[in-house]
Amino acid sequence: MERIAIILLLVACGGASSVEDVVDDGLTVAATVGPQSLTHGALTSSRPSIAYAFNGKAGDTVAPDVWPTGKSALTPTLALLGPKSSSGHRPLLATGAPRGPDPRHPAIDGFKLPTTGSYLVVVGVVAGGRSGKFSLRLWMASSHLPRQETSQVDLNLTPSSAAVATLQSHADAPHPWTDAEIDALVADLEEQVSLKVALSSAQYLLSALEQQSATDAQRARARTAVAQLVGTPQHFAKLPPELQSFALWWLGNSEALLFTNADAPPPGRVAETIAQLVAAWPGAREDTANRRVWAKALNGSVYGWVVEWQASWTDSDGTPVWIDFAREWFDSSGHWLREQSPGASEPDDE
Repeated sequence: MERIAIILLLVACGGASSVEDVVDDGLTVAATVGPQSLTHGALTSSRPSIAYAFNGKAGDTVAPDVWPTGKSALTPTLALLGPKSSSGHRPLLATGAPRGPDPRHPAIDGFKLPTTGSYLVVVGVVAGGRSGKFSLRLWMASSHLPRQETSQVDLNLTPSSAAVATLQSHADAPHPWTDAEIDALVADLEEQVSLKVALSSAQYLLSALEQQSATDAQRARARTAVAQLVGTPQHFAKLPPELQSFALWWLGNSEALLFTNADAPPPGRVAETIAQLVAAWPGAREDTANRRVWAKALNGSVYGWVVEWQASWTDSDGTPVWIDFAREWFDSSGHWLREQSPGASEPDDE
């Protein structure tokens, strides 16, 4: 265990803190915790404060909070210490304030880390208070753990300049679509080297034709071109996972520009994957009644699956700790592609 120097008088007395405050008495670092973690500990008369280390990056926003577990009589305090300076000391960056009306639930909400390095979250006993068990939660906004951020699908549209210019001309001077405009944009789709650019332009075009003055024949011409861009189910299944997810979302969301919802049972591995994702958060339980599964089909063939689900965690006394809403994409065989999730959120974080 690491031993560090620190003074917690300001914290124990509920005083304000600043980056100039530096601590100078012994304190035990019990463990290193990760993002979106829930840790349990206990304070005693012989150990009235304890620290937990975590690694953070400059600019990341964190929100640690702590509360007494179960029937514990503890009124905890909370402090955030920065990385060691050249002198070997840690600056006191912030102290906790009650989150909501409960004075025994201090939090440091929305704190932006100034530098990259190892930080400490310190839990203590309020001056003159009783010791006891506590639960410490650490939220880090940049993290999507337990799944890495590389699993998140990038849904930013990147249409071609021709698509942007054509749609802008309709916005500036609304007029019926012409066959020449449709043919030009279809040709632009076919010429794109980047499939993401082509899919983005396809979304722009199909969405505009649904909302603006166009003939059924023009809409059909554009839809046929986009269907050729997507290809057969066998061809689509060979695309990179991020492109499959991107297409299933933008061409198969509520607008149903190309893919429509089909009534078909998902492959068994879809449910298996969701169960594994839930289990990756120790103690999490899925609200299975709220799981939603859609088959995305084109011309009667399933191209992929979209699943929306949610799971929650509770402390030992039933206190809600985390709740996670996620959207997953699967290919036509049920293999997991990508996800769209902000990670777990705190139910009581206002």
